[in-house]
Amino acid sequence: MFKKILVANRGEIAVRVMRTCREMGIATVGLYQPADQGSLHVRLADEVEPLDSLDGFWDRQAILAIARRRGADAVHAGYGFLSEREDFIEMCDQAWITFIGPPAGVMQAARQKVEALQRARQAGFPTTTFSAETFVTFRHEALRAEADRLGYPLVVKSCRGGRGRGERLVWSASRLEQAVQRAQAEALVVYGDRRVYLEKAILPAHQIGVQVLADRYGNLVHLGEREGSLLYGNQKVIEEAPAPCLCQEQREKIWRMALELAARFNFQGVGTVEFLLDSQGEAYFTEIKARIQIEHPITEMISGVDLVREQIRLAAGEPLELRQEQIRLSGWAMQCRVSAEDPWRQFMPSPGHLQQVRLPG
Repeated sequence: MFKKILVANRGEIAVRVMRTCREMGIATVGLYQPADQGSLHVRLADEVEPLDSLDGFWDRQAILAIARRRGADAVHAGYGFLSEREDFIEMCDQAWITFIGPPAGVMQAARQKVEALQRARQAGFPTTTFSAETFVTFRHEALRAEADRLGYPLVVKSCRGGRGRGERLVWSASRLEQAVQRAQAEALVVYGDRRVYLEKAILPAHQIGVQVLADRYGNLVHLGEREGSLLYGNQKVIEEAPAPCLCQEQREKIWRMALELAARFNFQGVGTVEFLLDSQGEAYFTEIKARIQIEHPITEMISGVDLVREQIRLAAGEPLELRQEQIRLSGWAMQCRVSAEDPWRQFMPSPGHLQQVRLPG
């Protein structure tokens, strides 16, 4: 087991990781920029060091240099930033520092969205209808032809990252050019990759994610599903577990599909297999998120499994202790996103002063 883990993130997820590390007897190294000095994750870490870089938490070289200097034998990147960068995983491997997450090859297979969809479809799984081609620039004729083939409404989606950033819903051909250009610009800023593809929109749809855990020895389990169908600004507003839209037959079918898909990708670690459910109750595979997610606590609440602990154990090469027949899902959990915005000023951010917070735990 690891002796010291560098947490290459900040805020809530850094606190979450540090608390589990403390329970496991693992020392932690926290990183901070000037604005983070008074943050809880800085106070909780056993050791802290300023991240003196203009690129901040995107600076892979600076983060690895601190990990080596502090004697960390593993890095946990939480979500966002470096959590799905296969090149960062390779850099950790070369430095003999363990990345807490899937191996680089598994991460790359999951991150290549169009290739992942093609792979799932070739294996006989139902997927969303998507463009076989990706677009780096706005190629007018090719984009229009592909959009006409798919039919409107459609979704412009980034080839990297999760749902939300670099994604635009397009209802008609007159809005296609603007949507593609904005999606490409946003994807370039957020992910460093402007490639997008088109996907036939399923409206209305329920968004279902099945939590999976897998070790390097072929053991694989699921911890039920979450639903996050209510969106605002492409971000999930309410996430529930179990999904209220599913009957038991649908639920078990989606669980089986998730496990089979994860096995097809030789998935290792903690991740989520995502589906869209149409109005007829049919489920379509959309992607695999090969990292811990913001909404992971609600799965922990209904399963009693510490997902961060499992991430750390699996990355250390330990076998999965759980078997599917041992897992008991009980109760109901919900997570809500609060957006502090002023509707009278074009929904500008308006957080005000937060005086007191009491979190469930």
